[in-house]
Amino acid sequence: MQPRDIANALAEDGNVHEISRGPNHIYRLYHPSGESTVLKVYGSPTYQRRERRALETLADLEGLPIVLEWGVSGETTWLHMEDAGRWTLGSLPGDEASARAVGAMLRRLHEHDPSGLSNLQGGMDSSWLAGDFTATFSRLQRYRRRLRIPESAFVKAADVAFPVAGEPRAAHTRPDPDAFVIDDDGRVTLTGWTWATLAPPVWDYTYAFWMLSRHSGAATGAFAEGYGASVTPETLRIWTAYHAASYLLRQAETRDGRLEDLQPVVDDLVASIK
Repeated sequence: MQPRDIANALAEDGNVHEISRGPNHIYRLYHPSGESTVLKVYGSPTYQRRERRALETLADLEGLPIVLEWGVSGETTWLHMEDAGRWTLGSLPGDEASARAVGAMLRRLHEHDPSGLSNLQGGMDSSWLAGDFTATFSRLQRYRRRLRIPESAFVKAADVAFPVAGEPRAAHTRPDPDAFVIDDDGRVTLTGWTWATLAPPVWDYTYAFWMLSRHSGAATGAFAEGYGASVTPETLRIWTAYHAASYLLRQAETRDGRLEDLQPVVDDLVASIK
């Protein structure tokens, strides 16, 4: 069954608007009653299984999507949920109140009981992260020419001592600004839990800080204030290099053709490897 067919059926003869398309298809459904809801149609049953486990394990955490129904149509899996809002942090550049609320939401996640979130024993600890930093740059090097990454970045990365990270906790791992949905009253909902696992809180913090700085550097201070902690510039620099390299690797491994649109991320990578 096609994603649009599922959306049309759940909309009950209402209107359907596609919000995004990628591995998953996301739609806003406008029902005849005047209510709107959101549908995520997964590109793989594995994605639904991962997200369902995260949302059920963290069910008492304030700021999660409110699930209406988990579904399967033929071989296609989906999630039907309440509409959390028409805005995202990415669409509100420079909104310090929203950035502060996002920081507080991320802190609540990291303070939540992590048991049951992942089957990893110990999760992504410092030893694992240091090894993955090296492995990520090694794999990325094969795409160096396509991405136009200077060879000097890889030479410098080989000498980086990855910072010691904290104890693995419940983590989202990809909290980019568009994952934080915000309603008209300023309430924040963190979406996209497919890759939730156990990881040091600094993973989420630095990823969100980096991605937010790419949208609007003015809001990063409010984000740090809302979170209630910060990291040293040196730690932020090295983690930014790691996140940028991982992002570029994912894109290069899953996309065909030209990758010029990734130049801003390449610039972030080069700037953070000193």
